[in-house]
Amino acid sequence: MHICILHIGFAKGDHQNHHTTSPERFIDLLEPSLPEAKWTTVHCLEDSLPNDANGFDAYLITGGKYSVFEDLDWQHKLFDFIRQIYNKNIPLLGICYGHQAIAHVLGGHVERFENGWGAGVTKVNVINQPPWLQPITGKIYLLTMHQDQVTTMPSEAIRFLGNHFCHNSGFFIDDRVLAIQQHPEFTPELCRDLIVRRKERIGEQYDPALQSLEIQHQGSYVGQWMANFINQRNGL
Repeated sequence: MHICILHIGFAKGDHQNHHTTSPERFIDLLEPSLPEAKWTTVHCLEDSLPNDANGFDAYLITGGKYSVFEDLDWQHKLFDFIRQIYNKNIPLLGICYGHQAIAHVLGGHVERFENGWGAGVTKVNVINQPPWLQPITGKIYLLTMHQDQVTTMPSEAIRFLGNHFCHNSGFFIDDRVLAIQQHPEFTPELCRDLIVRRKERIGEQYDPALQSLEIQHQGSYVGQWMANFINQRNGL
């Protein structure tokens, strides 16, 4: 199995001196459950996208600091490629920005949330339990960093995660799409650094966000869900 990570960033990210890169964190998260997988990373802001989506068995779109409603050349190319992946029925996963980009391309709606930021560790309720959602849980605590959010899902999507702040925290479409707003690949140290860096933007939610990092996050659960989702095509 060959998985392509579509990284919404540059090869040398902002945190390279203190934290592993986003693609490395996703591989660390998923490799224990996908030990036979091969990985290729495409840095969407500087690399050319694959000529043919059929070259990979699954795609994963990472988070990033961009908004889907920005007029960016690389982003328009990515949107076209997402359509190609979806139309060719290749498993597609998206986290944070990736979640929003998939929703945007497939007919949903993304907007800047007026009531502030989701930051730190947040509790997310499991609304629906598809077969690949193992281990089973009714709620999950995940590291979070976003202000934009999906306010309308694509018409084919089924919501399976949500909370009072972000109603559409996660959705899936058959065995084709899995999209989640929160960050299972984050570390508490990275989340803390982002909260501190964005203190002025986060505003009154700054202190609660820092305090929430004392809660144990369960990103490994979502890593297993993602691996299960990818494996279901192979009957694993």
